[in-house]
Amino acid sequence: MPCFQRCCCCVNLRTGGLMMGVMTLALSVFSIVPMALSLNNRLYMSRVVVHMLNRYGRPTEEVVVQDQFEPVQFWGTVSELLKKDGPDQLPAEDDSKVTRLAAAMLIFFIVCIILLVVYLVCSLMLMYGSVRGSRWLILPWLVATFLFILAYIAGMCLSTILFGLTLLSLAFLTIALIESCIALYLWLCVISLFQHLADRQASNQAWELKPRLNTSYKGIPTDER
Repeated sequence: MPCFQRCCCCVNLRTGGLMMGVMTLALSVFSIVPMALSLNNRLYMSRVVVHMLNRYGRPTEEVVVQDQFEPVQFWGTVSELLKKDGPDQLPAEDDSKVTRLAAAMLIFFIVCIILLVVYLVCSLMLMYGSVRGSRWLILPWLVATFLFILAYIAGMCLSTILFGLTLLSLAFLTIALIESCIALYLWLCVISLFQHLADRQASNQAWELKPRLNTSYKGIPTDER
């Protein structure tokens, strides 16, 4: 029994599956481009992140936080870094924290690009499976999307812990949870399509096993006896 009979209360499940495939295909394409740019500029990004953590992160034995996190002051720091003399305020490229973070970013962005390419293929399979009515072509998209939703929630929770529990971080976490709920609903719509195709396939097999009482077979033709 499918969870839902219609997707978004307005279109049938197969049309909804096709729409989800187009949407996630576009999401994959538009995510690969910034990931590739971030991979190319990972050293500068690591310097910015280390600078922000040194200034607004949680204090440790090695790091003494300069300022308490304030949203207005935070965005003021970002605007300062965008000025001509902004890069001079950043840590050196050979800083130990910067090099470690740049190495981690190298692995992270490469893995993200590979996963996005795989998700792009899964989106194409979802589109084709929705049109052709093949439920097994939908299964890779279901698995990949569920893992992406879990990773997104985990990433936002880790970011909240890293930057501390503030009003702004809670606002971002709330937005992320709302987005995750919407994504989970759309995922359940595709689950419903998978179940609907399974029920239809089972009903077709049951129909094929029934005896055909209205057969028109009348025996062997007389000319072949």
